[in-house]
Amino acid sequence: MQSVRIRGRIDELGRALLPVTVIASDGVEVEVEASVSLEFDGALAVAEELARSMGWRCLGARRVVVGFQTCLMDHYIGTVLIDRDPQNIVVLGGVSKTAIIGQRLMIGRKLTIDYPTGTVLLE
Repeated sequence: MQSVRIRGRIDELGRALLPVTVIASDGVEVEVEASVSLEFDGALAVAEELARSMGWRCLGARRVVVGFQTCLMDHYIGTVLIDRDPQNIVVLGGVSKTAIIGQRLMIGRKLTIDYPTGTVLLE
């Protein structure tokens, strides 16, 4: 079965953005726009308030290197829809309002970032 093509965009700051659907514990789906980060080896980081509001199981806080500093961040088991089927992943409750999609959700996929047209494609 062929994977779904996910179309994103490049914002005014030059960031590559992709839509990611997160699913709350009660089944409610919320689409967030996540910034693509090839430096983030995790799956997904979302705003801490969003992670808490989803009703996901919290695995506790861990120290995570963010840029040049170490932060204490909560880890959650969250459900995302990035293809046809929902999958459970570890989601960081981040310090930023912007969600970040990392390498773990893009493994095995082709990522195309086309600055002249302003498009991002994950297939």
